[in-house]
Amino acid sequence: MEQAVEIVKFTDADLPFGKMLTDLENWHRTNEDWRRLLAISPSGMFKARLDGKDVGVAGLLAYDEVAWIHSVIVVNELRGRGIGRLLMRTCIDLAKDLGILCVKLDSVRGFEGFYNKFGFVEEFESRRFLRNGAHFPMVAERLDGDSMDEVLEMDEAANGFDRSKVLTAIYNDAPELALCIRVPKGIRGFVLGRRGEQRTQIGPCVVLDKDPIVATHLISTLIGLNPEAKYRMCVSGANNTAVKLASDLGFESVMSSTRMYLGQKFEESDASFAMISAEKG
Repeated sequence: MEQAVEIVKFTDADLPFGKMLTDLENWHRTNEDWRRLLAISPSGMFKARLDGKDVGVAGLLAYDEVAWIHSVIVVNELRGRGIGRLLMRTCIDLAKDLGILCVKLDSVRGFEGFYNKFGFVEEFESRRFLRNGAHFPMVAERLDGDSMDEVLEMDEAANGFDRSKVLTAIYNDAPELALCIRVPKGIRGFVLGRRGEQRTQIGPCVVLDKDPIVATHLISTLIGLNPEAKYRMCVSGANNTAVKLASDLGFESVMSSTRMYLGQKFEESDASFAMISAEKG
């Protein structure tokens, strides 16, 4: 069975197939989300084909020395036949070729055993929070494009790796959802957002000195930009301050996945109060 499966590059023409798969999984990923993932890392997106038919996808998004495997989906009727293993192995091999020291992913609950077989180890709970919009005061200020270089420098210093391609892409898709807090010495914290089919996704939110008050101002201001909208936020379960902040802001914890890693462990920073998304770290 495995020898009959062909792994090929995922291209623009495959975007509808990827969207169909995530719709079936109720991941609420938009066409724009798919387009952005492919544009950021075109060499890291793969598709499985069997007898001329598309049967699965997977991707690797690489930063400096850490990468995330994402979007590992096989069509339901062909699961358990080795296709997912081939997709995973393709992503892991690419990470090795790139010299990546740590590969991470978020496992749907109950599927950790599949990733354990490749050597992945459970790290922490990756949590999802929801809330409706509300009126909040405009405490944070708009983040303009001229300030992005400062934001990118600050983010790399806080998190330990370069996320400039991802952050720039998210900002360019929704600059109206980008906010920051400034002090005399410069930007103290920032938050970005992106439009979803049902909810606006909050994140990333990064704050120097891990100050929860600054994070609260950023996230509440973003919610207040559109009180009629609904919001979703991903938070590291290892960051107790961020989890408490989400609860204090009225978010409801709705589900979680399991963050796992392979290779040299890379500790994620508590300066991050909201993650970009499960597939991007």
